[in-house]
Amino acid sequence: MYRLTSISKNRGVFNSILNYQRRSISYTLPAIPALDNLKISKGEYKGLLSNKAVNELWFERGGKIVEDLNKLLERKSITAPADLNELITLTFNKPDLQDIYTQASSLHNLQFAFESIRPNEDPEAQASVKVCDVDDLLKAPSIAESFPNEPTDPELIDWITSSFGSISEFRTLLLNSANSIKGDGMVWLVAQAAYSESTLKRNYLGSNNQQEFKYSNLAVMNTYNAGIVDDSLRSGQITKLKQQKEAKIASLRKKIEEKKSSAADGAVSTLEEEGMLSTLESDAANQNDFTLGTLEEAEAATLFSDRKLLPLLAIDASMRNYLIDYGIFGKQQYLENLWNCIDWDVVLQRAPTRFKKSFEMD
Repeated sequence: MYRLTSISKNRGVFNSILNYQRRSISYTLPAIPALDNLKISKGEYKGLLSNKAVNELWFERGGKIVEDLNKLLERKSITAPADLNELITLTFNKPDLQDIYTQASSLHNLQFAFESIRPNEDPEAQASVKVCDVDDLLKAPSIAESFPNEPTDPELIDWITSSFGSISEFRTLLLNSANSIKGDGMVWLVAQAAYSESTLKRNYLGSNNQQEFKYSNLAVMNTYNAGIVDDSLRSGQITKLKQQKEAKIASLRKKIEEKKSSAADGAVSTLEEEGMLSTLESDAANQNDFTLGTLEEAEAATLFSDRKLLPLLAIDASMRNYLIDYGIFGKQQYLENLWNCIDWDVVLQRAPTRFKKSFEMD
């Protein structure tokens, strides 16, 4: 399974990428036994997709992503790491490598989503794969009280129930979040941990010790286009935005001081210059009021910088996934069928050990 790695542990690989050496790695389309068998047998992905859809979504699209990724690496003469996750982490936020990041993360998401499901062996499941009409689009959403393919593991059931209220409410949130995506996007079930609640926090930066994260909650989140679930990338974005804001404030203050120095030396200020000085001082004061001791600072500290996320399940909600078999009005039916194909054994394999807070313990 994919586990995205921290960039601080891969400086050697990172340096080799930026040095633009000759590439020695060629990526290939990952092997997924269920899909490979369908390609040989030309069978249907029972309960979800036709053989034509499987070929287009995995073999053709996945093969094109791999081909484009390898061409980009070849053209830029980049030495790529063997692990696709490292390539994603190391190319993120590098403008000249953005096209490589997009292809690598698209391949990651595609594989993660297909590995999250398995064919539905229910004898009547195949009959539900059909082109839907406009009446299906107009159906009012509802919270289903009973439905197939509920998870059976007691620990997972308890974790979902404590996080979302019930399996039914979780299913509704998951499918409605997917249905709300109008373009290219993914819906994820993630386990959440907080650095502040985890042990060895003092060793998190600049240490070789492995931090023991305490995953206490599950959550549903969306990503769009080539977006992935990776807390290190997200926290890096927050840090960069904060640095940009601080740099802007410093620049404003410098300009103010330069104006004050000019006035102290006897320079004559025009009305325009005096107005500019007043504006700069006002902007600096507003910036300080906005960034120091505000709700924004608290949210950045608790909701972003303090969050560790681990993806457990992915649903591809992009139109290409349902258009072939279900038509333009068939997204809801596709999502309901996809729920019936979720492989809860895979979700359990990906799930970390749950940490129960004291007030949740019996």
